[in-house]
Amino acid sequence: MFASTDVAPSRLLVVTAVNENGEEFTVPLKGRLKKLKRRAQGLPGPKQLDLLARATWERLERKPVDESGIPLDSLRIEVWRTDYRAVSLQPQQTRIALEQYSFKQ
Repeated sequence: MFASTDVAPSRLLVVTAVNENGEEFTVPLKGRLKKLKRRAQGLPGPKQLDLLARATWERLERKPVDESGIPLDSLRIEVWRTDYRAVSLQPQQTRIALEQYSFKQ
């Protein structure tokens, strides 16, 4: 039997909001978003990432992540896993999912 370090809780999922000026802000995921984040970490496919993106966008429309008042342009969701080099066992991050979303009308 083989052990793996690639399990959902050890993955890093980052949601970044990008405003119309190109400024980026990391979005804290709390409450319902935290549950959607956990699902997307375990299964970082289009369906789970899309659910997280839509829920995050809706929340940001009500409560912006930055106070500049500049409208949001898009969201970026990245999922990373930790791999270990064979000889040195040095950890390195490998991106396993990257999606861009724009819900502007």
